[in-house]
Amino acid sequence: HYKLLPFHFGIVALGSAAAALELLGFGTGALNAIGLTVSAVETGIGARIELNRSGATARALHEGASGLLLRAAGLLTGPVAFVLRLLGYGPVAAVCFLSGAMLSRYGWVFAGRLSASDPEETIAAQRS
Repeated sequence: HYKLLPFHFGIVALGSAAAALELLGFGTGALNAIGLTVSAVETGIGARIELNRSGATARALHEGASGLLLRAAGLLTGPVAFVLRLLGYGPVAAVCFLSGAMLSRYGWVFAGRLSASDPEETIAAQRS
């Protein structure tokens, strides 16, 4: 997922910065707009990951601890934060987004370790 990760990490970093500023008391309309946009993009990324279940390389993202962490992170940074922002619960959405961002980092680390220890996945990645 070398094409997806830089974009995903950049979007999560932008959303985390906006959420942190919002929690520090800078609740402006611009931060809410950034939070809405980032949550919408994360919803799309999460849907793409969930729908792409084919091949050995997708196994680490859907099974075990890494799969659980990535699903929870995808929900917290995507649809949960988006809906909470639409309902006017900006600070709660910010906490959800920051929690999901942290879970996402750990989920990707665990997925990398799981994929590195799976010979079938390693060979599949080398062939593509």
